[in-house]
Amino acid sequence: MRYGVRAAALCAVLLAAGICGCSHHRWVSLRYEEFQRGGVLMWPLLACSILALGFAVERFIMMRPERVVPLWFVKRVRALVAAGDFGGAMDYCRAHPNPAAAVFTVALTLNERPAIPNEVIRSTVEDLGAREMDDIALRIKPLLVISNISPLLGLLGTIFGIIKAFNVVASEAGLGRADLLAAGISEALITTAAGLLIAIPSLACYHYFRGLLEGRISERMEISLRMFLEDLFEGRGGR
Repeated sequence: MRYGVRAAALCAVLLAAGICGCSHHRWVSLRYEEFQRGGVLMWPLLACSILALGFAVERFIMMRPERVVPLWFVKRVRALVAAGDFGGAMDYCRAHPNPAAAVFTVALTLNERPAIPNEVIRSTVEDLGAREMDDIALRIKPLLVISNISPLLGLLGTIFGIIKAFNVVASEAGLGRADLLAAGISEALITTAAGLLIAIPSLACYHYFRGLLEGRISERMEISLRMFLEDLFEGRGGR
């Protein structure tokens, strides 16, 4: 993972150096001209690209396994539970909010009622752990939505561009005017390319986060909850 981040950072530096090395203003001017030729649908495509970038960056920060289920946090809570300091463990969970802490807090609340058997606490904790994973999964859904919408917007722009090109061909003003015909074809190709350029990275990020959630994060959550319950049940006795 560290090598992947370093490689991505190196590529970003090289790309930035390449852009700065060439005529930066000319590059921006050309991109803006292409954006204008793409037609009105380039604006929703631009919005999709900004949203996709924002969601991807936010998920890269928030979905680190150490942030979802911090090992240092789990060790501290287990130590407090093993020592019989259930109140201290609950206060510690409330002071350090994270998905694992939310499940631990409910388990410790149920532990305050001696009549509740261990199996009820276990099933509740397992259900809450699965719900926390589902909540995290919902937060990466926007990337999937954007990856589905962007190609459709690009396709719609392609249709608009083809319609414009055929209207030029059909009109008398378009006779012998290849530049007018090329404008419609250019709009069709630009919107298609823009939609795909947004959809492909968005879909790749979605599957990356999905794999991370179903792999390392889910495994860490499952192991942490199991060890926590073992310590909790040992402190409660055989109830």
